[in-house]
Amino acid sequence: MEGREAGSTGGKAAAAYLVSELQKFPAIEPAGTSRWTQEFAPDYRNVLAFLPGSDSDLKHEIILVGAHYDHVGRGRPSNSYGPYGQIHNGADDNASGTAALLELIDRFTALEIKPRRSILFAFWDAEEIGLLGSTHWVRSPTREILNLRLAINIDMLGRLRDGQLTVMGWRSSAGLRPRLTALNPSGDLQYQFTNRVIADSDHFPFYQAKIPCLHFDTGKHDDYHRPTDDAERLNYHGLLRLSEMVYDLISAAANEQSLPAFRDRAPNEQPTDWLPKQQVESAPPRLGVKFAIRQKSESDAIVAEIVPASSAHRSGIRPGDRIVKFAHWNRGKLEDLRTIIQTSPKEVTAQVERVGEPSPIDVRVELGGEPIRVGISWQTDDAYPNSIVLNRVLPDSPADRAGMKVADIVTMLDGNPISSDQIFREQILKTAGPLLLTIDRDGRPMDISVNLFLPPLNGTTRDADSTGN
Repeated sequence: MEGREAGSTGGKAAAAYLVSELQKFPAIEPAGTSRWTQEFAPDYRNVLAFLPGSDSDLKHEIILVGAHYDHVGRGRPSNSYGPYGQIHNGADDNASGTAALLELIDRFTALEIKPRRSILFAFWDAEEIGLLGSTHWVRSPTREILNLRLAINIDMLGRLRDGQLTVMGWRSSAGLRPRLTALNPSGDLQYQFTNRVIADSDHFPFYQAKIPCLHFDTGKHDDYHRPTDDAERLNYHGLLRLSEMVYDLISAAANEQSLPAFRDRAPNEQPTDWLPKQQVESAPPRLGVKFAIRQKSESDAIVAEIVPASSAHRSGIRPGDRIVKFAHWNRGKLEDLRTIIQTSPKEVTAQVERVGEPSPIDVRVELGGEPIRVGISWQTDDAYPNSIVLNRVLPDSPADRAGMKVADIVTMLDGNPISSDQIFREQILKTAGPLLLTIDRDGRPMDISVNLFLPPLNGTTRDADSTGN
């Protein structure tokens, strides 16, 4: 259709094609100003369809999902990277999103029981020349804009590479990121959560209108705004995967009892307001030794250096000593010893083998600092309800050994949601362990088991009232 440039013969033909497709679905109704279309100056047209909700209390509320169907025609210096004058088919930009939207309509209209909320399907025109179609609808809505609960924009879904999907607007409402993580159980999608919301596609007019919104795209490529953006270059399996994800997202949002409102602070917040404020200061050394880098085996713990005035120095440990016992560690792995040094109480018994001594030497050690139980600190964020965000993971701590990282979002502890920061703190101090944490890492859900490296019970109750996190 000659590149579907807005206002061109090809663009109008594309709109007519979309209308002919929508007429095949009896469950939807026209939602434009001229039945299926909403014309606006000078010669453009949005194409709009409406699926009424099934719940008498919620059907007035609307989930909007849109995709722009226009492209850049034959291309010129103002809208193409060349060569100019050739038809730019725009298979990815944005025939891919348009096709996905038609598939969504097909699936939703085939449901025996329709979603509780209504769904507005929008094919935007004139996106390429300044988001004109979506901006016009926000200014002259064909349905009550105050009833919009979520606006989803799909633009360029056809080039999924390594599962990477750009996500914008995820902070516009509380809980949008957890929703997306829940739709990625296998972790095959790598959400690229952008720091800012910019005016590069049709989500932006809704964001400006303070409507919760999400924008998805698979990123630019060498064929972007060139004649080579053709259908044979699309990743159809990826397009299907993303269409299914968007369907599940809409379905969940359209059926929940209530949806969070727009976060008024979102447009003004900076990444420094919510990115994990990493605490980089080191914990005071507890023992004060440096182990030899090269060990004969993973159970060797040969002291290479002693920190002056440290606990090790005061207890009489010397360079060259081999630590064979420490608290409840007994010739185990060196990495376990490093962690047990961090978690042990202040007074412990150690045993060292020393060159020239016929038998191991017992040593009483008074460790510096306080014992670490898990080795994390965190912050809360109202965009992630019922969760905490890690801003510190101490080296050699149980959390570090379990593989936890700064910016991990902890959503559950031992199968229970994080109801509050204080309750989470109390639970990790009292639970005997191991701790089973469910986290969100870059939009991928995963379970992590944290071994607290506590001594064996030996028939007694473990003292879990430690002072550190």
